[in-house]
Amino acid sequence: MIPVRYPVTPIKIGVTLLTIGLLMAMLLARNPILTAFLCFSSLITAMIHFNVFEDTADTQPLNRIDLILQVAFVVLSVGKVIVVGGH
Repeated sequence: MIPVRYPVTPIKIGVTLLTIGLLMAMLLARNPILTAFLCFSSLITAMIHFNVFEDTADTQPLNRIDLILQVAFVVLSVGKVIVVGGH
């Protein structure tokens, strides 16, 4: 199988930086409304990932890093909403 490598573009770097920023904001947020908003934004950024990055078979490191960040963002934000919403 031939490895697939798509070029890194500024929008791909922007999506990754946006995800990192929102992930940090979610980890630091204590307000339940802000946490719920950031949880919803995690779903939106996951959708943006699959629109911007062409293929999950891409062997470009940025693609894999962003995919891992997206999954972590969704899982951590849903978990935090459950914890913060329970109080």
